[in-house]
Amino acid sequence: MQNLKEIVEYYLKSNTNYALMITGEWGIGKTYYFKNILSKDICKISTSNDESKKYRPILVSLFGLKSVEEIQSEIFLCLYPILKSNKLKLGASIGKAVTKGILHLKGLGEYIKYIEEINVNTNELINFEELVLCFDDLERISENLKLEELIGYINSLVENENVKVIIIANENKIDSANYHILKEKVVGNSIEFIANIFDTFDSLIEIKFSGFPIYQSFLKENKNFILEVFSKKSRNIRILSYCLSYFQNVFSEIKVNLTSDNILRQKESEIFQMLLRFSIAISIEYKEGKISFTNRETLDDSSYIILDSFFEKNNLPKEKEEKTYKEQFNINYFDNNGWTYFKSIYDFLTGGNIFRLTNILDELNKYYNIEQNVILPHYEVLNSLNYQNCFKLTDLEYLELTKKLIDYTDKGLYDISNYLTIFHFITRFNNPLNFNLENLEKRIVKGMKKGKPHYKHTGSLDFYLSVNENSEFKTHLIKIKEEALKINDEILMEEKKSIATDLEEKCYENFAEFYTEILRTDKDYFFNPIMKDFKSYRFYTFFLNGNNEKKWEIIRFIQNRYKKYQNHYLKLDLAFFEELEKRVEKKCSKIKKGNLSGFLFNELHKVIKETIEILKT
Repeated sequence: MQNLKEIVEYYLKSNTNYALMITGEWGIGKTYYFKNILSKDICKISTSNDESKKYRPILVSLFGLKSVEEIQSEIFLCLYPILKSNKLKLGASIGKAVTKGILHLKGLGEYIKYIEEINVNTNELINFEELVLCFDDLERISENLKLEELIGYINSLVENENVKVIIIANENKIDSANYHILKEKVVGNSIEFIANIFDTFDSLIEIKFSGFPIYQSFLKENKNFILEVFSKKSRNIRILSYCLSYFQNVFSEIKVNLTSDNILRQKESEIFQMLLRFSIAISIEYKEGKISFTNRETLDDSSYIILDSFFEKNNLPKEKEEKTYKEQFNINYFDNNGWTYFKSIYDFLTGGNIFRLTNILDELNKYYNIEQNVILPHYEVLNSLNYQNCFKLTDLEYLELTKKLIDYTDKGLYDISNYLTIFHFITRFNNPLNFNLENLEKRIVKGMKKGKPHYKHTGSLDFYLSVNENSEFKTHLIKIKEEALKINDEILMEEKKSIATDLEEKCYENFAEFYTEILRTDKDYFFNPIMKDFKSYRFYTFFLNGNNEKKWEIIRFIQNRYKKYQNHYLKLDLAFFEELEKRVEKKCSKIKKGNLSGFLFNELHKVIKETIEILKT
């Protein structure tokens, strides 16, 4: 960045008839650098023809401008605050050059006097020689303004009026066959903008968060951490600004409202770094269009799992030619150490919800296994044995804590995701308690099964419990993993069965609500075969005992749910309808024809048969 400053200074002090161009990718801080750093330096430089006067930088965005007159209007509007506050007048050269622009403005009002004063003889004039016109967003001009016309106008400024012009653009986005020919006519030097994110970071937080000294201090203290995480995948200053602005809300809410007696206060520094890393990752992916509030790319398909970083590195999956989005996300932002998904942060950053302190506190309490403001004792032991803390222990303390870890494991107190880590903690450092590994494996599996009643299904457990080919004690780890996955699958089936039972009860108690809930396309029910767990005789009885209006609603429900374009999701419901069809067919053979009830039963029979054919297809 120092070179750019020197190049600009040399340009301004030289006798020139060309423009200077600064080019670079969108979002890397070109405009920010000009507005907040370079323009301040320009104001200190004397004009090339009068040492007593300093340059005045003017930034004009070309974004969407449709004519040269509109550009002239923008130049005047940028000058207007100077003219008004300093009681200065337009010099003849600059005045005539922007007159059409002034006249182009709707409702001239007080602007008209500046046209009338253009030829007034006074020493209090602003002339072109004092200005540094910076034209930004060259690649974003309107289709109505031809690039040739714009370049011609800039050429007239630099050649006829000796104006210093700096153009900011992303040349890669300029779509014109004649661009490079036109560029040669007006641009003397083109400089690629290489962002110094460290310098820009300092300026960004100094300007943007000057009114928030505590947050500003936090950002300064964590500068290296922030830039290390951010710069791995992005140099876009707008994304960095977005992230830090949103994270200010998170930081402030926790900092101000977390009471001194809350146990989370003891982990405040760790919490802020963890949430900040997650926020940086989500901000980059969101602003680059890879994720959204609704498209989470399965990032939310995870539980609050902490696998020890050393253990995780030694138990990663084999390298694959193509990694999943989640695997690459883990590599890009978390050094392959796994991460915790914070829904409250994700929803806030992706525009789906406001930030709520209660939600993040619930997530943090779950993360740290805190109940009633106390970290559960078995997790205190597990945390003490992780690699961040275990080297603080004496040999005796380490052995005592490892024995406690085994005792808690026997009671099944840990989450299902913890047991591979537990096996590793017990056996690392050359198995200091001299366990028979086969017996230890069986003991851990037994404890894991004992804890099943308090487990909840863990999404992507297989992903988090990866075992590398070169893992120490690989055979035992695989067996523990297989048992964990088996238990996890059983829990999923039980949870689904419980949900199905609740849905069936809702069906009979409040059918209108059930009908609406099942057919909502944003709910999992819409795509899942829930009727397979319903009892056909209860459903038949429900239809039989309903009034005619209820019967018609049930028929409409089946018609709307089982359409041909979505039947592949619901094939497992077939057995339910085959059983129901037998009961309805038997009733239709006996029911009296020629009335509304008879019609509804026959209509139900017809719809069920159509549904069976759809599900068989």
